[in-house]
Amino acid sequence: MTLEVNGQRVLGFDTGLDSRAFAQAKIAQFITEPGIIVRLGENGTAIESWNTCGVVEAGDDKPTMVVWGPLFSGDRLDNILNESSKDESRREALASLCRWAQAVLALGESQVIHTWPCAAMVSSDAVFFMPPVLARRCLMSSEVTRLQGGQWYAHPDLDGMEAVVFSFAAMLYRIITGNPPFCATDDVTLPQDMRESNFLPIRLAVPGLDEQLASMIHNALSRPKGIKQAGHEAPSLNDFLAVIQPGANVISLPSLISPLPDENLLVLEKEKNQFLRIQGASVNTKRFIAKNTAFLIGVLTALAVGGIFAYSMVQSRALRPTTEGMDPVQVIESYYHAFGELDHTMMEACVLRGVGRNDINMVSNLFVISRVRMAHEPGLGPAIISAQQWQELGGDPVNVQVFGVTDLQVHRLSRDIDDLDDVHEVWYRVEYILWIPAQFGDSLEDALDTPQGDFRMPLPQRHTDEVTLVRRQGNWRIAHITRVTP
Repeated sequence: MTLEVNGQRVLGFDTGLDSRAFAQAKIAQFITEPGIIVRLGENGTAIESWNTCGVVEAGDDKPTMVVWGPLFSGDRLDNILNESSKDESRREALASLCRWAQAVLALGESQVIHTWPCAAMVSSDAVFFMPPVLARRCLMSSEVTRLQGGQWYAHPDLDGMEAVVFSFAAMLYRIITGNPPFCATDDVTLPQDMRESNFLPIRLAVPGLDEQLASMIHNALSRPKGIKQAGHEAPSLNDFLAVIQPGANVISLPSLISPLPDENLLVLEKEKNQFLRIQGASVNTKRFIAKNTAFLIGVLTALAVGGIFAYSMVQSRALRPTTEGMDPVQVIESYYHAFGELDHTMMEACVLRGVGRNDINMVSNLFVISRVRMAHEPGLGPAIISAQQWQELGGDPVNVQVFGVTDLQVHRLSRDIDDLDDVHEVWYRVEYILWIPAQFGDSLEDALDTPQGDFRMPLPQRHTDEVTLVRRQGNWRIAHITRVTP
């Protein structure tokens, strides 16, 4: 802003603070920090320091404190960019941008300047770089200026000449296309777009643009900090000026755009639509993953655990015994021989769900108790021997308990059946002797707690069962067991 102080026109920076707030803020740097003026002439450049002269209260309704200094006649670069919609304005905007670049080159990397266009004023022969802190406080406090005058053109991570080149390319993109390459309006999406190079390539935004210039702009805007790739080198300001201002005057923008045949324009339009669709999906996917990483890790972990559990279940089922390939008599023999082996899983494989539950529970309990005793007294060996094995040893006294089935006889009751392939249900009578330890008493534990070496003849129990078998999924299974004699 310009205002009159002591009868002369001066350049002022409105802090937005009243006198009391200004005093409390203790922001002496607003007054002491200098700005820089770079004079551009045919005979070279001259660099001057711009210093504030004082603070004055200005305004009628709500006076605020204004820091002021010598007048500089020029326009803010962001205002020039925002008004570059017509050909005449675009040419002037391009010339102002080139003068800004020349002034930056004259300062070199030793000078600290902000690359926001709102922090620079450009005249026909000079560029004024405002004091950085003062510019931030007075200009960037407005949301409109913060975006359109600063953040749309400043990469959040770059510094030095990398930051300058990026800002120059972003402003040049705005002049040529009429829109900034990154125009998000929130503080989360905008820096993400810049870091992820989420912008429409200028060759698709302006079909027919000079290929060299289009490539330079694209490389300057899409080169992350510190990453150098073959064929993807970021251009310098001198590279840009060599194309845009090869002589004393800037080149005409229309001369940089070649007319294209309708078929080429149609191809580029299809490529543009495809790019926007694919880029949008890719960016949304990456950001969804980044935002929900913890949730996705939890889901994947749960799926992995579920997969491992399912695999274990499948493997466990695959390793379980089955009656596949057995005829009914073999199924019956497997069921009753499993008593002495304490193989309750084989017994379960031979029957349908719920059948023979008392037998299976008794065998299962004996199995568990015997394993517990073996774990507590590992040197004593098995606590139970099968009755079949005991008889094969001669039936002599042994130092373990005897349990199981012997003298198994299986008789078919449905004698009129010759071919089992044509039926799905058969009946048998099963006779056997079940040997149980004499120490059974009231519980299984009593028998197994008897000291080894104290042998007592096991007790034989003669049983007759009527057994019904059915064919399920091609395999014979026991469907009913009726104990005729206890």
